[in-house]
Amino acid sequence: MTPLPEQSPVPVPALSAAPQVSVVVIGRNEGERLVRCLASVMAADWHGISREVIYVDSCSRDDSLTRARHQGALALLLDDASPCAAKARNLGWHAARGDCILFLDGDTELDAGFVRLACTTLQAHADVCAVWGHRRESDPQQSWFTRVLDLDWVYPAGPSLYFGGDVLIRREALLASGGFDPQLKAGEEPELCARLRAAGWKIMHVDAPMTRHDLAIRSWRAYWLRAYRSGMAYAEVAERMRKLGDPLWQHEARRDFLHGWLFLAAGAAWLVSWFWWPWMAVGLTLAGGLLLARTAWRCRWKAPGQPGLCWLYAVHVHLQKIPSLFGQLHWRRHRQAGGSGLIDYKQSPSRSPRRVKSWLADGLTPLARLWQRWGLARWLRVWSVARLQAATGRQVAPSNVVLGPVEIHGSGNIRLGERALIYPGCYFETQGAGRIEIGDDVVLSRGVHIVAFDRVTLGAGCMVGEYSSLRDANHRSGPDGIRHSGHDSAPLDIGRNVWIGRGVAVLKGARLGDNCIVAANAVVNRPVAAGAIVGGLPARPLPRYPCEES
Repeated sequence: MTPLPEQSPVPVPALSAAPQVSVVVIGRNEGERLVRCLASVMAADWHGISREVIYVDSCSRDDSLTRARHQGALALLLDDASPCAAKARNLGWHAARGDCILFLDGDTELDAGFVRLACTTLQAHADVCAVWGHRRESDPQQSWFTRVLDLDWVYPAGPSLYFGGDVLIRREALLASGGFDPQLKAGEEPELCARLRAAGWKIMHVDAPMTRHDLAIRSWRAYWLRAYRSGMAYAEVAERMRKLGDPLWQHEARRDFLHGWLFLAAGAAWLVSWFWWPWMAVGLTLAGGLLLARTAWRCRWKAPGQPGLCWLYAVHVHLQKIPSLFGQLHWRRHRQAGGSGLIDYKQSPSRSPRRVKSWLADGLTPLARLWQRWGLARWLRVWSVARLQAATGRQVAPSNVVLGPVEIHGSGNIRLGERALIYPGCYFETQGAGRIEIGDDVVLSRGVHIVAFDRVTLGAGCMVGEYSSLRDANHRSGPDGIRHSGHDSAPLDIGRNVWIGRGVAVLKGARLGDNCIVAANAVVNRPVAAGAIVGGLPARPLPRYPCEES
């Protein structure tokens, strides 16, 4: 442990040789974890140290209050419409009588020797107001999430800028500072530490075990919500510290915000590039691997001799930036409304008021607004036209509107008229001498498939409904199997101003006259007269009703 100066800038009375300690445990729906926590407090080394135990419950739905009373603790209920750890800790230490307050979370177990070591440290250094030690997970092997989050608790020993939820602190320091800020839903400890340091106090992290913690994170949802809540805390505390001129969490908040956007953009680029620029995907993969290797190397001191765990921790270090970004965005969105309520990552999914999908939607909403405000959709259309030109080798008239990617296979022998409207997801395929000719003012809805081994033509003004298929060839059946037996093809010609409904299949040899209508889900395998209305399987003429003729 690094020695501290013997002269304190803060005149405080020395602690007695056997200070009275008030243990304040806070919790919500902890159940058996709370029982283990209180049992560890009772079993600690209290020889020569008087103590009292107080439990503050934040509106649990289980029997935590009853369990605490049976363990001999003074049980208090935080009756608040918006409970949080800061309010619970304030209620506890205001009810306490000890010279020092030992704060514990209800999902921790106290190390038997920590209290005596912490009290000795406070006695030896009058300018130290708080002492904390190592918190580690009680069962890090319960999930991959817990294994990596266990390393988050590893900090170097010595003077520190802040402490966490488990700490032994002088009561007089709490009285002078006013305690925890009840408006903070998370990050209340570092914010208090900033005020304590501003008053001249020091904080000591001793190189000794303090508590064992049961994080109980076994799902992606719980992992996401925990990082999401951390992002909210970073944003709020950093904003407060910025106004006070304190650098606490300024860098961390900016880093998570920028890295979150960067990793989102890199992930999207990686997915897209596999289809259009594979070389870019390979480059991004290599860059990501180098970034993980660098992080794993720098964090190896946290898990010496465990390179696999170091790599896993490196993934966690960067992955958590994304939910942290969304947490910051959520806080910025709701700060004018007076906060966003408690986020409990341990609550039952069936009782959760909001789903991860909702958090994602909240986080992506600003990006969607930018997409609309800056007109980025038009650039996607320009890119889609450019890809269509590259695939066909022909100039596409600027009057055509291509709303999204069009998939093209084969020779690319496609001729497109003017003023066409093509929705995303269309598929064009030309094989051999086959060609596709599309006239002016044609509308091709989402998912339209056009396959030409001979010729497929669409006259001017045609409209083709979603997921319709226009094919001028059929597979043969032969001794070598359908796949290798070739095709029989015949031209497929569609006249002017033809309306083809949703899910229609138009097969080889069919000829649709001008101004005809094909009802949804029909199969057309023979000529259709001009002006006719057909439907069914196979398509047959349908009667015209007076309202249609009028």
